Amino acid sequence: MPLLLKDYTWQRRIENGSVRIVVTVPFPGNKLQPGDIFTTEQFIKISRAPHYWELFLYRPIEPEASRCSILANEVVFELAPCDPTVEWDALEKDVPRDQKAALKEQYLERHRAQLEKQAKERALAKDRSKKDEIHRQIERERCDRSAIEGLLESAKERELKRMELAMVKEYRSPVTPTETPKCNPQPRSSNTAVTSALPATPPPVRRLRTLEVTFSRRTFVTPKRESMEVAEQEWTRKQAAARRATVGFADDDELRPEERNPDWLKQRGDTFFQQRNYLAAISAYSAGIRLTKGYYALFLNRSAAHLALENYQRCAEDCTTALELLEPPVEANRKARVACLARRGAALVKLGFLRQGYDEMMAASRLDPDEASLHEKVERLQRRLEQTTDSESD
Repeated sequence: MPLLLKDYTWQRRIENGSVRIVVTVPFPGNKLQPGDIFTTEQFIKISRAPHYWELFLYRPIEPEASRCSILANEVVFELAPCDPTVEWDALEKDVPRDQKAALKEQYLERHRAQLEKQAKERALAKDRSKKDEIHRQIERERCDRSAIEGLLESAKERELKRMELAMVKEYRSPVTPTETPKCNPQPRSSNTAVTSALPATPPPVRRLRTLEVTFSRRTFVTPKRESMEVAEQEWTRKQAAARRATVGFADDDELRPEERNPDWLKQRGDTFFQQRNYLAAISAYSAGIRLTKGYYALFLNRSAAHLALENYQRCAEDCTTALELLEPPVEANRKARVACLARRGAALVKLGFLRQGYDEMMAASRLDPDEASLHEKVERLQRRLEQTTDSESD
């Protein structure tokens, strides 16, 4: 059974223009910790086995502006009244015994709600700080890329100028002075014709020689030759088939007329995705997107392939584009919007934005309340958020 402490003293003190209610509670064998003292607007208590002391305040105070000092044999509260102009006729509020438990529970519930609010505000501030840091990192990387591109461009210009000067020096024909016959200098008259001196002997005639040329084996497409037309077509077909089998569609020019249909490209991408050839699936969906920008299914299915390859940023971008194309929201496209929101939420969670991913998953669950898997994901994310909040509060 706890020992109730009843002795205490209090006084109203004014320091530096601020009003303080000073309460001194004698506490024998003081080994108190900060967690043993509880303070709210109109209730304070000290609980350290076997001793217990509590007090319902006559008027409300500001807990954030109040202080508590744990001394050797006593505890001193310096309480800041909410209204310093009002006099305190007493310190303790007269509360009937049968109402104390309910009133204490009310104060405790209000205190818990305030702590939860502060924890949520800290979590939001942390998310904002993390997002701002990501934006700053992206901006720094963009500046670094711009600086590197500028250096490369200037180095390229210098190299081009150097090559141009080298080519001019290499191909410039040397000018040799012509020899003029020796003669006695004579005074020039107005009737004397000035003629250019000719070389003494003409250059020799170049000798005839035969050059031998050896051609390497042809392993690439060359201009059409009648003698190699069949082999050329066969080689081209094999190369196109090999590229389609490995990476999907490398070039739109290689597509046959029937392959220029976005629906056909979507089916090919779905087939590649089922075979877990995600790169080929992305290539097929991208080829369809190049043909048409308004087919939301291509963006939605490509986001799934990006998610499988852990390209979370591109997955979120494709989901956003698909959602923009699914306007206006109607019952016919509800399932597609649910898939976009759920997949974008999963990508955001993988990128570290747990709160935003939870909001996306919650929106998907509200659109499709009958989907049990969405409810499981929402509950799992909610538990992770609560664990994160608890660890931060500790």
